[in-house]
Amino acid sequence: MDNFLETQLHPAEICVVCTEPFSLSHQPVALPCKHIFGHECIKKWLKSGQGNSSACPTCRYVVVEKRTPRVDFDTSSIWKALCDQPPERLNSLMMAIWPGLKILWQRHPSGNFSITEILDQAVIPALIKTARRTESPQDRSYDPVLDCYNLVAASWDSLGRPDTATGLAIAFVRLARLMSTASATLPKWLTSTARTNRLLWRANASLGIFELDVSWDFIIEATNLEEEQYFPLLHLYTVLVSQSIAHNSQPTPWPTRRHDIMNLVVERCCTKIGGTFWKGKPSNKFKDVLVAVYEELRRYQLEKGKMSLRGHDGEERVVKGIWALAGWTAKKVEVR
Repeated sequence: MDNFLETQLHPAEICVVCTEPFSLSHQPVALPCKHIFGHECIKKWLKSGQGNSSACPTCRYVVVEKRTPRVDFDTSSIWKALCDQPPERLNSLMMAIWPGLKILWQRHPSGNFSITEILDQAVIPALIKTARRTESPQDRSYDPVLDCYNLVAASWDSLGRPDTATGLAIAFVRLARLMSTASATLPKWLTSTARTNRLLWRANASLGIFELDVSWDFIIEATNLEEEQYFPLLHLYTVLVSQSIAHNSQPTPWPTRRHDIMNLVVERCCTKIGGTFWKGKPSNKFKDVLVAVYEELRRYQLEKGKMSLRGHDGEERVVKGIWALAGWTAKKVEVR
């Protein structure tokens, strides 16, 4: 034992990573395997993310388990992870999309933006701006926004940047179009609020990933009030109708013939709001209900001192109540 203690135990004098002696500024530390290295040297070694750097340089004892490859890097999983982000994060993403849309509106006052323009000018720059990055790949936690950018940009570039949307790009193009539709009706100050962005995001998310266009069928289905999936879209549409009432001058006197009222409502609430981007056409039955909704909203807003719907929390009950009452009113008119 004495011989072993005298001949085999050697004090650690230098770091085998940098080959420099230990000092007050180069403190030694021991890994679980008992091998000793300079504190900063072994930190850099383990964090570099290269080769066998997750193991002890001397004995290859695994100190840091390497991250296993992702098995959920697909469109549906990434979209779900993005939708599960905190509201503040989603609001930041949408706030980064608005400036690009503003530029497109300046170029095309008609609002007829191509898919290429939407992706290149609004969506991809917003994803880049909002994505989180860290210095070390070893430390980086997965970021759904960064994943979205990687998937959207990679697939679009690989196809030669066509004027079509595929995969995850579909949901973002549709979101941008919904935002564009809303901006044509909402006052400018309302487009920059968190509640408007939340309303738009929920409406878009309710349509899933693969529906490129908003369809009137979705809104009509939501008016049954038993179909919860598309209700966020109906909520958004009702807010736009309410804002149209608040910010458009109303005919004086108000038309008395139902045909004239129908033409007015369809022009303001279907042609101007849906435009050319919403797929299909509203049915005649839906138009009858919409007239009743329009008149009920006019009455409601006059009673509330012209207070229009703006996407506030708890507003869903008002929206459901108005559509339920309108459906009942339309049935009475139909019976007559």
